[in-house]
Amino acid sequence: MRNFFFIIAFILSFSVLAQNQKAEMILSVVLSPYPTTTYNEDDFGALGLASFEFFVSNKVSLSGSFFTSNNTLIKNNSGVTIHSYGFVPSIHYYFINKEKLNVFAQAGYGFGFEDQTQGCIENSALTIYNIGPGAHYRIGDKLYLKLLLPYFNARNITLNVDAADGIAVFLGLGFKL
Repeated sequence: MRNFFFIIAFILSFSVLAQNQKAEMILSVVLSPYPTTTYNEDDFGALGLASFEFFVSNKVSLSGSFFTSNNTLIKNNSGVTIHSYGFVPSIHYYFINKEKLNVFAQAGYGFGFEDQTQGCIENSALTIYNIGPGAHYRIGDKLYLKLLLPYFNARNITLNVDAADGIAVFLGLGFKL
């Protein structure tokens, strides 16, 4: 019986090594579809996030995400192209921190700007916030499949309109440094 507990403790000690630990870092890139309707015409593009995440403890991390979007990357029926750029710092709390799967909740708030081409270019300020769940699934030694399902709101404060509003599905890859 004593050997059994020793073997279990030995196996568990190895599985802890793959879990997120204090001072670890993850770089990730994720994409989300970005459909828009302008002048009753449907366009289709993408939102992209490039993030750097730092673990302040085994369960809490801080991240900074640079984002960009293009509403006409795939389909442009309206003739209106909207590009946006910005930075969103976030905090993550990991509810599940296992060897293969990490599940977390995140909240973030940041700023950016938006360029709209409608015969002329308008530069507008944005506020961005996101809140919602996410997960990492380990597919390699340091490589993760990353899924985010946040409620995402980008508010154009210059024009006082929502640039993006709703649940976004981000999918991509993360690499543990």
